[in-house]
Amino acid sequence: MVVLSAFVLLTVLMAPATIYAKRPMEYLDRGLVAMEVNNGIYLSWRMLGTDTPDIEFNLYRNGKKINTQPITESTNYSDSEGKVNDTYRVEAILPDGSLERSDEEVAVWAQGKTVSGAPGNAPLRPYKTILLPESPGRNLIPGDASVGDLTGNGKYELVFMWEGVGPCLDAIDLDGKHLWRISLGVNVTANAAPILVYDLNGNGKAEVVCITGPGTKDGTGKFLSKGPAADIDHTKILKRKSSLMEDPAFITVFDGETGGELATTLFWPPLGPEEDMQKVWGDDRGHRSNSIKGAVLYHKDLGPLVVYSRGIYTRVAMRAYTFDGKELKPAWTFDSDDPSGQYRGYRGQGNHSVAVGDVNGVGSDALIYGACAVDHNGKGLYTTGMGHGDSHALGNLDPDRPGRLEFYQPHEGPPYGASMRDAGTGEVLWSTRNDGDVGRAWAADVDANYRGAECVAVGMPNRDSKGNVIPTNYNAYAQPIYFDGRPQRALRNRSNIDGEGGRLLTGWYYDAGTVHGSKADAILVADILGDWREEVIFLRSDHRAFLMFSTWIPTKRKNPTLMHDPTYRMNVAVQNVGYNQPAHVGYYFADGMPTHDIELIRHDQTVEKK
Repeated sequence: MVVLSAFVLLTVLMAPATIYAKRPMEYLDRGLVAMEVNNGIYLSWRMLGTDTPDIEFNLYRNGKKINTQPITESTNYSDSEGKVNDTYRVEAILPDGSLERSDEEVAVWAQGKTVSGAPGNAPLRPYKTILLPESPGRNLIPGDASVGDLTGNGKYELVFMWEGVGPCLDAIDLDGKHLWRISLGVNVTANAAPILVYDLNGNGKAEVVCITGPGTKDGTGKFLSKGPAADIDHTKILKRKSSLMEDPAFITVFDGETGGELATTLFWPPLGPEEDMQKVWGDDRGHRSNSIKGAVLYHKDLGPLVVYSRGIYTRVAMRAYTFDGKELKPAWTFDSDDPSGQYRGYRGQGNHSVAVGDVNGVGSDALIYGACAVDHNGKGLYTTGMGHGDSHALGNLDPDRPGRLEFYQPHEGPPYGASMRDAGTGEVLWSTRNDGDVGRAWAADVDANYRGAECVAVGMPNRDSKGNVIPTNYNAYAQPIYFDGRPQRALRNRSNIDGEGGRLLTGWYYDAGTVHGSKADAILVADILGDWREEVIFLRSDHRAFLMFSTWIPTKRKNPTLMHDPTYRMNVAVQNVGYNQPAHVGYYFADGMPTHDIELIRHDQTVEKK
């Protein structure tokens, strides 16, 4: 039985044409985590984006309350008398004095054991081993993951790709329970099939969207049969060089709970004739023409939009769709090669990844597509003309200038270097130059000595948010992560995490590895459990399990879950797209979270108060 706060809106919005009073976000439970540490049990739980700052909590061990006074100053607690076999639950005390009860108890994550060969004094850190279902075979390797509430119970499940020829999608919960498997088939390339996991029709359960093709079987074991897939020959093997050389390709929405096909439509734009690929897409092998990106944008009048695109270095073309629970319907189309010529300046401006955010405060998201941006209505928002890059950061990187968000990226071609711009207007605030390709970069607030983000790029000095050189030497191959208790972020480098005081986690002690070769990506980095710090999921070296680490470090910072910040949530949704990029909140974290105008959408409408 769950009793919910009166200020958590429990509304099911059944069609994307619904006009939302507030920005809809997914309902989440308290996400309690209990972890064995050296001096007892460390507990961490979730504050919702609709909670008031003065919300209070009680904690129970084995059914008995362990706090003598309500917990008011944070959402973590150290229980010095706790044992590894204990169970815990949390309840919220609402502003009117009523209790948000949950009968669910969580078990303790035992302190980790180091693998053979680790130093004898290796620190034992708590983590959770998530055993994976049996491999589909064909030398497929577990890779990128996304996260969403597939079952409508307020908890996150994982959807991940088995990468290789003939890739598969698996859905599992955070205990490793297998929900379903989708076989994408030999006519789908894993790196051209970004996973989108999001509640598209407002029913409180996330759908799963992916690129599909002839031979795809859904989570019920059936070949695709809707829309253009109804009459397709599912035994057909499409021509391939380095990647696919012929159509068709589809976009399919799957039921998040069962993996069953809900809707299928043709992918746009098509590859086109093979003899035109070099001219249109940039090579004649199918490599650049299969640079496919996906995103979910929120449109205040249409609801969530699914957007899929093709092209980076030459033509850039994309189409957005609404989903009403039954059909994918086109909402708009954007094409840099539109016959009118109005968008020619967008050619070749794509990155290997995308970012999403309400960059102009209009209540709808734009798609940041590298050095250019396309607005929520499909109109070109701007292009800087500064060219392609391999990484980016979208957030309130310079908190003291007018405007909502900034966008930082390196550039792979002339004029090379890196640039910081206003994410809403495209105005270049400052830029740097380099003699060659700047392949990696990041921007985040990691050092309290400098206000705003520190900006780092390969082969160039570190800079502050204004572009001034600063005397730091951060690793451009690292990625920021909220993990220790500071308002600033720590840095993840491969499977290691370093904070202000030094090494926090050495992943290889626990057999934790990364994916995607030199990119050294985690499977996922997101705030999926506990308080506002981020969890990181690594692939175990034998490819048979994921290892999930959550922070064990106390903090007095009381902050709602990052997943109820719209900018952060939308960029977790696209984290697996192309080259994985960390998500950033849409506010300056060191100054505290603003009050978001959101409502929480829950599948279960039963509300009981005591």
